[in-house]
Amino acid sequence: MLNVPITPRPDPAAAWLRRSSPSAESVRAFLQSGALFAWSDDRWIIAWGTPEKSAQPHPEQLSFYGPDFMLRDPQPWRIYPRAAAVSPDGLAQQLQGGPSSRVWRPFDTTAFTATFHAVQAALKRRELSKAVPAVFEESAGPLQEAERERALRALANLPAGLMPYGCWDADRGCLGASPELLFANDGMEIHTMAVAGTSQAGRAPDEMMDDPKERSEHSLVLEDLTAKIRPLGTVTRGATRLWRIGILSHLRTDLRVAPAQTPPFTDLVGLLHPTPAVGIAPRGDWRGWVERLDGTDRGTFAAPFGLALPDGTARCLVAIRGVQWNRVITRCGAGCGLVAGSDLARETAELRLKLAATRGNLGF
Repeated sequence: MLNVPITPRPDPAAAWLRRSSPSAESVRAFLQSGALFAWSDDRWIIAWGTPEKSAQPHPEQLSFYGPDFMLRDPQPWRIYPRAAAVSPDGLAQQLQGGPSSRVWRPFDTTAFTATFHAVQAALKRRELSKAVPAVFEESAGPLQEAERERALRALANLPAGLMPYGCWDADRGCLGASPELLFANDGMEIHTMAVAGTSQAGRAPDEMMDDPKERSEHSLVLEDLTAKIRPLGTVTRGATRLWRIGILSHLRTDLRVAPAQTPPFTDLVGLLHPTPAVGIAPRGDWRGWVERLDGTDRGTFAAPFGLALPDGTARCLVAIRGVQWNRVITRCGAGCGLVAGSDLARETAELRLKLAATRGNLGF
């Protein structure tokens, strides 16, 4: 047999993911109008300039996906004229830090109490097996450019596991660091994860793993996701484990499936969003239930946020642990999973803990 050297096939994604150092002028443009997706712990994809909005991803350029939670935006894709892969540490060196003077108005505990009892009543009637209402802290005014700069610097110093994301312009935006992957498509397998059940990180691992409420909440999400992706192929589930990120701990189970034919990005979003980790179970009329329970528009909170490469490789996370803003107000959101046996005081404390973690991640 001839020993013929094999020339490796070029990886189309490699060029897009090759890290570089943007100029100071590019960083300033990024702060004014830009987008961010953490492809890995040591590689962020950033983009800047005035984006073209589209109903579909661009076949030859990086495309950022940023709809609202309800998926009502007819043009959820943004294609920017400039983009680069950067090191978070390298980018942080080009950003200024400093304290924040923002004052946050606490969420309405009276309204949440009413929602809690409404969910418990629906659980007793067996209309739901789980619901995740959202609450918001509010702060006056938009997130200004200097505040975005400080927040991005803070995000660059977060522990591994949190995935920074965001997009913004002169009128509005969102920015955060999510622990929850909705899906990753590497061209061969689709990966997703069940992340549900939350406690303060100092809690004993066995105590949380054996907690009936936390296990029940996690199991609902895990079984729902398994059922959703099973039609695509054989599902492989990892072991459920305690996952500590910063001041919070979660129960996490990874899942993967190798489909014969990978569905398009938006089909995967439609299949998986919203998981019972941020919506309801069973899913049914999830839009109606979320609107009634929240009593306010979620905007981009817990919406899918993703990035598609021209070769078809794509990732999408759940836009939690972040803030969103317009010209009038900035909001910081959190949700909690309510199941039979949930305790009002404990859920209220969990919401406060998540909100505090989010503000801390962003340097607020």
